Amino acid sequence: MSKKYIIGIDGGSQSTKVVMYDLEGNVVCEGKGLLQPMHTPDADTAEHPDDDLWASLCFASHDLMSQFAGNKEDIVGIGLGSIRCCRALLKADGTPAAPLISWQDARVTRPYEHTNPDVAYVTSFSGYLTHRLTGEFKDNIANYFGQWPVDYKSWAWSENAAVMEKFNIPRQMLFDVQMPGTVLGHITPQAALATHFPAGLPVVCTTSDKPVEALGAGLLDDETAVISLGTYIALMMNGKALPKDPVAYWPIMSSIPQTLLYEGYGIRKGMWTVSWLRDMLGESLIQDAKAQDLSPEDLLNKKASCVPPGCNGLMTVLDWLTNRGNRTNAGL
Repeated sequence: MSKKYIIGIDGGSQSTKVVMYDLEGNVVCEGKGLLQPMHTPDADTAEHPDDDLWASLCFASHDLMSQFAGNKEDIVGIGLGSIRCCRALLKADGTPAAPLISWQDARVTRPYEHTNPDVAYVTSFSGYLTHRLTGEFKDNIANYFGQWPVDYKSWAWSENAAVMEKFNIPRQMLFDVQMPGTVLGHITPQAALATHFPAGLPVVCTTSDKPVEALGAGLLDDETAVISLGTYIALMMNGKALPKDPVAYWPIMSSIPQTLLYEGYGIRKGMWTVSWLRDMLGESLIQDAKAQDLSPEDLLNKKASCVPPGCNGLMTVLDWLTNRGNRTNAGL
């Protein structure tokens, strides 16, 4: 019997990663496509330029498939995960009606405002990528956290008229939603040409970035916690009860249907600061890393290993992207 493989797509704030595994969980190959710097004309705006999410996915998938030496027919499916708390405004044909809106944009902290008549659908980044890959107007319910009319008890869109009015998105502007682990659709011939994924391959919905990370780290019960080291750094635990008036944490849908993930308040530009420091050090760091056959990040790790604990008293408060209720803390 031939070996089988699965592919995971991880859409992040700074890049898109695509990884192939065998069914024992071993990494076979991986590809990565960097995202462009966000368009930030003012403190409240953070948009992805051009069709950057799709372009980075295509680049990453090309990179992945060019490394795969096996039979494409042995790939059994693709899991699609993308970053949460973002907003994609699409035309009736599924193409962007406006630049895709990052979670760092002030607009995603408020209910949707319908100011552009070209907008026919309001969806998440995973919804947009689902459409590009499969042609379907479907998405996973577990990627809708924040300003969305979600019923956390039924894991579906709310049927309460007052809730729908509060979030200002008519049902016909929302994608159909499904549970994590279900098939959203299949790779279209057009998407196969763009990505090099095999046409007809099933695309399975996962959740958002943090719950996928928690599942991958083995967070399966409520007796274990995980620290997520991403652009947003946070502590996470599993739970089943929907908490009432939680303090210093909030519940989100996990990768396991009908199970919640409790997430604590965290650092909002956590591992982004590593990229920021790398870029600040500039060309000299890149050249030094090349001379030692290292990545810039590995060279930074090597240099950091020589720094004494406590950094001789130097302290940095990671508040590059402060909460909007406490703007004066930004950049400390």
